[in-house]
Amino acid sequence: MEDKNLSEVLFKPKREWVETSLISNSGCPLPEIGEEIEKKQGFNRNWYRSINRFYWTWLGGNLLDIEETLARIAKAQAPRSRPSLLDTVSDYAPGNWIYEFSLTGQMRVEKAKETAQSGDLERAAHHYRMASRYFAIASYPNLKGDVLASQAALLCRRAYREIFTHSTQCGFYSEETFLVNGQKVQGYLHSPDNKQVYPCVVMVGAYEQTATDFFRIFNDYFRPLGVAVFIVDMPGLGSCANLSLDQNCSEVLEKAILHLKEIPYINFEAIGICAGGISSVASVRLCLMHPNLVKALIVNNPYIHEVFVNQQVLNLLPLCLRSSLANRLGADAANWDTIIPQLQMLSLKKQGLLSVSSKCTVPILIVADKHNVICKNDVALLKNCFKTHYEFDKSGSIFAHGSMKVFEEGASFIKSVLALE
Repeated sequence: MEDKNLSEVLFKPKREWVETSLISNSGCPLPEIGEEIEKKQGFNRNWYRSINRFYWTWLGGNLLDIEETLARIAKAQAPRSRPSLLDTVSDYAPGNWIYEFSLTGQMRVEKAKETAQSGDLERAAHHYRMASRYFAIASYPNLKGDVLASQAALLCRRAYREIFTHSTQCGFYSEETFLVNGQKVQGYLHSPDNKQVYPCVVMVGAYEQTATDFFRIFNDYFRPLGVAVFIVDMPGLGSCANLSLDQNCSEVLEKAILHLKEIPYINFEAIGICAGGISSVASVRLCLMHPNLVKALIVNNPYIHEVFVNQQVLNLLPLCLRSSLANRLGADAANWDTIIPQLQMLSLKKQGLLSVSSKCTVPILIVADKHNVICKNDVALLKNCFKTHYEFDKSGSIFAHGSMKVFEEGASFIKSVLALE
């Protein structure tokens, strides 16, 4: 201290951030978690975030890495913003969720660099893929204003790019920029290559996902069919963080599809859409308003009406999901009773778009768990307003098997509708 100038001490920049569970939430008490939410979405009464071990592993993570990281978080003795929730360590230090998963991701980055130096580039790409997965987990639930999570998301995208730099087996990757309401946003285009013309499936990420969650879906299911995948975010997420979630949420998707018309190796006449959960509302809305832009639609456990208007369902949401929705609306989850009416604007039924008399001509594949009480009524609404619909019941499957069956079914549907050889 004696060696430093006094002004250096007084005006030294200070890093300030808010612990994730306090963002878009000024301190409301923890709600009781509904049994349906707890079972289906991985939420636990001792954690703020959902714990989706099998999903993270299926996406490319290593279960041992994940368990070790969760154990470090759970055993930490550091002060927590919410003492009853293990993943709310306040300081960016051992035990903090973002710190620990970023540390695990950085360990994989170092392994990737060492492997690349030895000449095994494909193995290096594998390590970069795992690193991007852990940085993505670190950034969850991807809230606007979460400074540390944004830094983890940046590291995630850097590691993700390295996959394609090192591997020759993952196809062609590019980050495409287009405008939505004067704001620059990015989409993430994956293609078998950039030399031939390919049909394309636009994947719409929900708020619990990042753009890097779809690598396996492209690589294992669509690339072998010769289908490109273009990943876009919902308003208020990732590259669309500056856009607000409102009744016009399908505009991002519309602009993304129109941008594909400018890409020479994409067949603009053969565009499909795949979405799940809350991102289904944007996808279905686009098909209802602009059916000429889309040749096929896949929705997985779609939320288009019920979850936005049913107060009983909304009151069962855990704090993390409440904060996530409030964050995209620019609101505070502590004022949950005032947020519930605002969500009604997202309902496609309230918008008057779900009309039985004028059925949409876009073929739709509805993938749903028949035991999911949240989307059961929404499935019925979709079947009534789409002229050609197919249904796949994914209930009764363990997670990994269910995921494979869903995307096998989805790829088969796209192949059939787009008439691929």
